[in-house]
Amino acid sequence: MAAAPILSWEKLSLQQGSGWLFRDLDIAIAPRDRLALIGRNGAGKTTLLRLLAGELDADKGKRSVQPGTRIVMLEQDPFFTGYDTLLDFALSGADAPPRHEVEAIASQLGIDMSRRADSASGGERRRAALARALASEPDLLLLDEPAGGVNPEETVGRADLIRKLVDHGKTVCLIEHKMDMIMSLAHKIIVRNYGEKIAEGTPAEIRSNP
Repeated sequence: MAAAPILSWEKLSLQQGSGWLFRDLDIAIAPRDRLALIGRNGAGKTTLLRLLAGELDADKGKRSVQPGTRIVMLEQDPFFTGYDTLLDFALSGADAPPRHEVEAIASQLGIDMSRRADSASGGERRRAALARALASEPDLLLLDEPAGGVNPEETVGRADLIRKLVDHGKTVCLIEHKMDMIMSLAHKIIVRNYGEKIAEGTPAEIRSNP
């Protein structure tokens, strides 16, 4: 018997301008899923992540979350303005994770959290944001292009890290344009195009139905 979803949307509908970005979309994320969202730029993938995170309201539909589920979203371009160091960013806010957890994960990711935020590269900022997200102990981690701007070796490392998260009971939903990473990592893939879900299945099923 399949496990109940930890998060789902039923009949999700969201208007954008005079049209629908999503209409009657059903999506369910099961415990320990590795779900990937792929599609053209402008297909609404990031917006869908924000709807899953509860950061946006839909025009129609029902969002359901298992009680006690902690959801953390890692944005594609985290906002670092106003923070002196990467560590200041990671420890900001009422829901900041413990410092020792942030520093331990940052060490694994190879990032110096004492680096000034205004001089850090985009890749360093993303690793600092990832350290904060992982240290927050999410049950469901939503990742917007976690391998964006990193080299092939780092891409493999990010994929291995995501697998380890799932092995330790975490659930992951991600957007990524690096198809080799997606095909080797995801349990399930949803393909979107111009506001519609045009395919859903395992990597093998998606690969055989171009």
